[in-house]
Amino acid sequence: MSGCTVEGSVHGPFHRLSFLRGTPMGVAQMSVYRVGDTLIDTGGTPIGPDLVAALAGDPPRRILLTHQHEDHVGNVALLRRHFGALPVHAPRQHIVIIESTTRVPDYRAAFWGHPEASRGLLPYDPGDEFDTGGTVLEAVLTPGHTPHHVAFVANVSGVRYALTGDLYTSKPLEAWYESAAEDMAASHRRLLPKGSMPLVVLPTHGRVKEDGVTLLREAADWLDREAERVVRAAASGPTSHRALAGTLYGHLGPDVADAYSGGEISRAAFVRSVLAPVRTLPASLPT
Repeated sequence: MSGCTVEGSVHGPFHRLSFLRGTPMGVAQMSVYRVGDTLIDTGGTPIGPDLVAALAGDPPRRILLTHQHEDHVGNVALLRRHFGALPVHAPRQHIVIIESTTRVPDYRAAFWGHPEASRGLLPYDPGDEFDTGGTVLEAVLTPGHTPHHVAFVANVSGVRYALTGDLYTSKPLEAWYESAAEDMAASHRRLLPKGSMPLVVLPTHGRVKEDGVTLLREAADWLDREAERVVRAAASGPTSHRALAGTLYGHLGPDVADAYSGGEISRAAFVRSVLAPVRTLPASLPT
């Protein structure tokens, strides 16, 4: 085993497996979800042995991927070796990345592992539906964390469940370098149910959020307000993303995420997500 702490929980028809492991740079946590015969995302390679053990008694028959990052696609090949030629569905625009990526920067590998390239993936598009044996998942386009990111939603017994991948984060100022703030706010709102239906948010990182309606509305509103601050500062202040981030957020102290990620995760990336949003891949680092 990989030394993870593994916790399971049930949320409506969804079974959550949360993996917690220590790294030289802190604790890494990630979750995968199971509903019926389907596994949503596969985690990163460091949790692979624990994931296989957790699924061995009742292996999935299909895998759905929310996006291309290594902490979501890393164990596709491993699961296929153990459980057979599982069909794996991925966002159409991410397939070439998933099928070719085998190395990531060292800090990402420390947290989530180097991915194993996986070929023969099946493309899906927003609006496609997957019947998991009683629960129907709809693929919803939710860019913002990365272009072409997808969430899966299901309405079950009067409750809406949203598997949000990496769309929702509790630390939005530590933005990913492929981010687009306007798209992220719109994606949060896109997942909201109509009427008074409750919403449960099932994220990859962090705890399940039972009051998802309030959570996503407040997150979208915060993004809108903070984007306005960035735009106002850009109109009369420094021009580089890093200089603007320093002006706006320097009071928070050193940008630790920026330091260990080489700029991939940073406040400057948040500023760039407002002023020069990323909507195509690959993306450069913020300036």
